[in-house]
Amino acid sequence: MCDWNIKVVIQDLVLAVVINTSATLLAGAPLEWATWYPYTCVAFATNVLAQLVIPTGTIARSLTGALGESPARVYVQIFIENLIFVTIISLTEAFTQVGLDKMIPTWWSTYLYLMVIGYVTSVILYLAFRPRNVEGRA
Repeated sequence: MCDWNIKVVIQDLVLAVVINTSATLLAGAPLEWATWYPYTCVAFATNVLAQLVIPTGTIARSLTGALGESPARVYVQIFIENLIFVTIISLTEAFTQVGLDKMIPTWWSTYLYLMVIGYVTSVILYLAFRPRNVEGRA
């Protein structure tokens, strides 16, 4: 439930690459094209599908309403959206890579790292794509 544009697609692609690559390395698996590429596609597709059905922006704005116009509000919103997406993507990745029986232990072993990596990536993407004024300052 977001407004689709090239910026959103690029951000989704970057996050898919970063999350899948990080998950692969954290799990100790080799970065081989035959597995890395399909799982990156899984991460991207999962993110897009989640955006189509989950109003993460609305959820994040609602949960951060008490922060008002605080400059910190946007970073807390990014954290909430990241929490939702990284949880869904990493669970899907764990399921597709190891199946239902080993899904939760595999997911949990990398989840906290992926949350931090996803959050840092999301903040960098936000800062890179935010509108700037004429003088180049936000």
